[in-house]
Amino acid sequence: MKVHLVIGLVLVTFAVSLPVMYLVNNGKPLQWDKPDAITSEDKEDKDDPVVDALCLKGLMCLGEGQHDKAIAAYSEAIKRDPKYSFSYLGRGDVYLAKGDLDRALLDYDHAARIDPENDAAKERASFVRAQQKQK
Repeated sequence: MKVHLVIGLVLVTFAVSLPVMYLVNNGKPLQWDKPDAITSEDKEDKDDPVVDALCLKGLMCLGEGQHDKAIAAYSEAIKRDPKYSFSYLGRGDVYLAKGDLDRALLDYDHAARIDPENDAAKERASFVRAQQKQK
């Protein structure tokens, strides 16, 4: 009986803390203030599920060692949404795995230009530059 009570308590705590932590980390959603406050700019910021699927496909292909298929998937994602920095980041990872440091660096730098807050792109670009200097 005590096990059920503990499990119930954990579930209630989780159910209450999840929305609270969301509000603490992200603030109050726009819809709470004004239902019509969502503008067309907000809608444009939403991720394209096809781009997400293509990036996932690229990641899976990279994991399987299918570099050309991974590059094709990321390139298709870039065609659909050229402002999505993580597509460039993923394609750069594939080029890095292939040993093509020049193309990897181009993609990492492009990702960093698109999204200046993308620290992963900056770190990877620095890593590639260091690798190039060692050659």
